[in-house]
Amino acid sequence: MMRPWRYPPLLLWAVREVQRRSGRSLLQFSCLAGLVFLIATALLFSRAMDVTWTNLLQTAPDLIVRRIDAGGWAPLPAAAATAAAQTVPGVIDATPRLWGVVVGPDGPLTVVANLRGVAADLPGGTTPPADGQAVVGQGVKRALKKSQTGRSLTLTGFHGLTVAVTDVFPADSGLATHDLVWVTPADARRLLGLAPGQASDLAVRLFRREEAQAIQADLAAALPWPVHIVDRGTSAWRHHMRAVRTGGIVLVAGIPALLALLLIIADTAVASRTRMAGWGLLKAMGWTSADIVRLQVYQAAMVGLPALTVGLGTAYAAVFLPALTGVTARWITGGMHLPALSLDPGGAVLVMLEVVAMVGLPYLATVYLTALHRVAGDPWAMLQADPWN
Repeated sequence: MMRPWRYPPLLLWAVREVQRRSGRSLLQFSCLAGLVFLIATALLFSRAMDVTWTNLLQTAPDLIVRRIDAGGWAPLPAAAATAAAQTVPGVIDATPRLWGVVVGPDGPLTVVANLRGVAADLPGGTTPPADGQAVVGQGVKRALKKSQTGRSLTLTGFHGLTVAVTDVFPADSGLATHDLVWVTPADARRLLGLAPGQASDLAVRLFRREEAQAIQADLAAALPWPVHIVDRGTSAWRHHMRAVRTGGIVLVAGIPALLALLLIIADTAVASRTRMAGWGLLKAMGWTSADIVRLQVYQAAMVGLPALTVGLGTAYAAVFLPALTGVTARWITGGMHLPALSLDPGGAVLVMLEVVAMVGLPYLATVYLTALHRVAGDPWAMLQADPWN
């Protein structure tokens, strides 16, 4: 007959100790969970921004060519720029783009005259706009509802323009179209102050992406004006550094929260000093030093593991749960809008393991080492250390 499984006596004793010191245990749980939440939210958000921007750049052109003059950006003659770019070996496509940033009812919006390279996976049922009409993203739709202007959208750029919203991009394209306004080329030129035949920049695609750095010099020499060329690798690196900087700033701003971990460690050391008499009594009754150390580790694990779980769970929800993502983005970025963030499962697990290593392991190690140091003495000396306990 198989013997029934029983809980180890030390584990039951640890449960009793945690319940007996419920106030201290709750304080430790709150400090650990809060600290884990702050650190994990910053790291998850930073990693998610990096992955999201990397996904967006997968369909981006290999090179972006902008004309510059003494005042900075200048309109680009579309036909001449396209013809010159196509003479460069390795260039398989050069597309003039007509786009810019204008002011909408709830902040800046991106106006485009065509969707090539912007949202390649849009359903074919999206109807192109006519003059005086626009197709907008989900964020623009919400801004119109908030401003209660119905289906009339007022845009302010080089000139003002009011268009009628005839369609909305599907929600699953929000990563690329959240704040996008699709208008006709004539309306885009009026908003951006461009003359017929002019473009905002030139999107260049190459036969071999790895030649982007080498082709830039040839492309600049082929164009008859001073230009500024940005390759996709440089853009990806800038977005990566921005994501890392965003997470780093939040971590630095959360340094005061790290004091919570120091307080927990100090509390553990003080608690072990004031309980030495009780430990001495246990040793006098036959407990070994290893038993007492295991008891302290069990108690710490009963508080620390639920705290880590709650902190990591709430951080994940704050970054990826749609109802909370906007609040988290406003907190970390200071109000910058971000679309739905994406993160590969392996990256999420890696971030969570990093947080466990940063917070959980030092906490358990402190408990273990402190208890090991305190229980190494003679039982009689330990009984005399704190006679009032």
